[in-house]
Amino acid sequence: MPKHSPLACLSKAALFKDLPESLRKKLVPISAHQEYFPKGSLIRQPMDGKDGMLVMDKGNAKVYSLNEDGKETILGTLTTGDSEGQEHLFSSNSRENFVQATTDTWVCSMTRRDFQNLIRQTPDLALSLLNDFGQKLVTAEQNTVRRNSMDAKQRILAYLDDLSKKQGSNQVKLELKKKDLASYLGITPETFSRKLKELVKENKIEVNKKVITINE
Repeated sequence: MPKHSPLACLSKAALFKDLPESLRKKLVPISAHQEYFPKGSLIRQPMDGKDGMLVMDKGNAKVYSLNEDGKETILGTLTTGDSEGQEHLFSSNSRENFVQATTDTWVCSMTRRDFQNLIRQTPDLALSLLNDFGQKLVTAEQNTVRRNSMDAKQRILAYLDDLSKKQGSNQVKLELKKKDLASYLGITPETFSRKLKELVKENKIEVNKKVITINE
């Protein structure tokens, strides 16, 4: 693996990326880096006693919950540079979701206790985070309204568009199995497959196994 930079790793997290570098540097001493999880292992799970946030240094993972019957609901995916559990830096509530490595994965992390101690000692960090939270809250609300008004085909296209921006290409590789992706989008696997075929017929996309090309 290339040489690891703790500052660069933490700077990938959405919570911290817009902070001044002087404040991001203060986060480095309270973080742990490059913990290894083999493919298929659980990185986080309910009642595991691991609070705080993790940042994906390298690899892929899925976030999911289980209902009382053990049915899995996919909540999202994580890849290099993504973060998970930011809310646990601010709340002591128990973790409710599972995070499972879908490839060999290395993560960086930070505990709630260490983060809270730093916040108390660094008022300018607290103010910067508060201002950033306000903007993110407005954006999240707008996105929720937009997604809830979409039909199945529009949800698929919106997801592919987001994935394209994330991967920096109009040719994207799906990060989830199709049945898991359908669950994430709130549609059935059958509907997902049918709408995908419709988009191909409309020449909006091309599908080659897990690689999808979005036609301009």
